[in-house]
Amino acid sequence: MEIFRGFFLIFLALGFQVAAGKQRVGTETPIIGVLSQETYIISSYFPNETYDSYIAASYVKHLESGGARVVPVWIGQNEDYYRRVVNYTNGLLFPGGGTYFNETGGYGEAATHLYNIALEYNDNGIYYPIWGSCLGLQALMYAALNGTKDIRVDCSLKNIAVPLEFSDGYQSSKLFSLVPKDVIQTLKSKNCTYNQHRYCLTKAVLKENDLLNDWNILATNKDDNGLEFISAMEHRKYPVYGVQFHPEKNQFEFKKGKGFPHSFDSIKTAQYFANFFVNECKKNANGFSDESVESESLIYNFNPKYTGLKSAYYEQLYVFLKEDFRKHQLL
Repeated sequence: MEIFRGFFLIFLALGFQVAAGKQRVGTETPIIGVLSQETYIISSYFPNETYDSYIAASYVKHLESGGARVVPVWIGQNEDYYRRVVNYTNGLLFPGGGTYFNETGGYGEAATHLYNIALEYNDNGIYYPIWGSCLGLQALMYAALNGTKDIRVDCSLKNIAVPLEFSDGYQSSKLFSLVPKDVIQTLKSKNCTYNQHRYCLTKAVLKENDLLNDWNILATNKDDNGLEFISAMEHRKYPVYGVQFHPEKNQFEFKKGKGFPHSFDSIKTAQYFANFFVNECKKNANGFSDESVESESLIYNFNPKYTGLKSAYYEQLYVFLKEDFRKHQLL
């Protein structure tokens, strides 16, 4: 009887692995890579200091609130490094901010490498999610065109939170199919999605670049001039999601006069997005082969800087030097 039971359990395990393709069972403790970016918009905060890249601490806290840990992902590295990033992590977040996509060795180039590698993993049966917020959503489209074309258009909606205008069929999307009724009602009716951007993407520009067959537009909004832009979208085939708004700011940014929404309902919607993406990353089973390398790679090795009154939008920033990469690189 015990022998039969043992064979039965092995059979079940093998059956699960076959059903899951090449993907192993996921993890309850995901590690998510957050892409750093050039310091153009923060350089004035530290006039007597020079840094090579940064990550806003609110993105790290956002992911941690959903139960994840974070690894900073360095710009300016080669493809082998970005392959190691994807191999060791359970997902990626492309954050908002302000930078160019055509800089050699910059945010756009790194996002393109990471995006292509992630899609390759998914094609091979390894579930690997990506999330993009604001600039990160725009970077997804830059990467989808393999870094050959920046299709952003001028679009101004700043210092304001608005409800989402949902597109037909949004209920069947992965991003919103399981959203609680009270959260979806908040998203539809209350000023809970915070916008701060000067560029955006439109349905027309996606159509012009043959991207609509790959991407499902889930929600839109209009800017100050009445231009309709994409507020939320997801890939039709891969676990890749993008929003033009900033869910991380509802919980973790507090600068006065900037319109950050901090109501109970706004916090609940922000937490939904954190929980959703972290749960997506839990479906991936990648991991570090060496615990010491994992420990050395986590963002816990760095202390965020409090910006005080220097920054208009950030409470804390992680700032990095090129030497930090050499010291904390993924092996």
